[in-house]
Amino acid sequence: MEAPPPLTIDRLDEKEELILAQSTSQCCRCCCLQKTINWVLSEQDNFEPGTDPFNSPNNGWIHEESSLCGRWCSWILPGCREVKYVQHSGAPPDALKAENDDWCTVQKSVYTPELTEEDRNADIVGTHEKTQTCGYCFQFGDITFPVCNCFPLPYLETKNASGETVGKTVYVCDSCCFVPKYDVLDAAGDKKFRLRPDTCVAGLCVKCRCDGGKGKCCRMPFVIRDPHTHEPLTTAGNEKHAMVDVLWSGWKNECCTMKNAYHLAFPRGLTAEEKLLLTGSGLLVDLTMFEQNDDSD
Repeated sequence: MEAPPPLTIDRLDEKEELILAQSTSQCCRCCCLQKTINWVLSEQDNFEPGTDPFNSPNNGWIHEESSLCGRWCSWILPGCREVKYVQHSGAPPDALKAENDDWCTVQKSVYTPELTEEDRNADIVGTHEKTQTCGYCFQFGDITFPVCNCFPLPYLETKNASGETVGKTVYVCDSCCFVPKYDVLDAAGDKKFRLRPDTCVAGLCVKCRCDGGKGKCCRMPFVIRDPHTHEPLTTAGNEKHAMVDVLWSGWKNECCTMKNAYHLAFPRGLTAEEKLLLTGSGLLVDLTMFEQNDDSD
């Protein structure tokens, strides 16, 4: 299949849906073995359920920069580490294709060692970054419980290629602490969107979904909502509602390499920079909720 044109900020303006997929394997990677996690971007129409997103035509990619200490702490405090994601247009460099060749190694550098300086500075579309924060929860194996009395909670600030702030996605912990949710703010700090799964039991519990052709059979989509009414927003794409949804990416990725993949369906009428901001929201959902959960998402 012929690759689409590079996913520049101008082309992002034309897109209503994207695929955000990890290129870095998470198998057997925790504590000091946790590597920086890189991503690839594909246009929604190029993805079929059960396929490897990394082998689909990618026209954008994202590399992570974070310290070894921060990645180590993320094992028990998901979302705590200081991190910077740099989003690029164009096909991923060859370095990303070789990043999973070594398994039991400790990455001491803040980025994938195979990435050259030219790779890291090529065709930058924007950045998504945060300082050290609290984690969204304490996690001990399969046991987790939310952290609501700690400040600051995880966030990602999105900037354009010129370094100007576009907005910020912030993890929210309120009285319904077992329902994960995020506020998406614009550059002025005003609320633009609320990301939250559907709920049940008077809003106290998450309501999972067991439908959809491209998502997993049982999953927890984060629906993009009006920030005040919390009603779901519609999209001009193939989905009814805008959302960040977990994709089924094939048995190899689900059971062996444990790479996560997400479907980003944007609300109607967004600017390119607002879509860039919601791409950062998708990264924060993974950083906090799914990165350290093996394949329980």
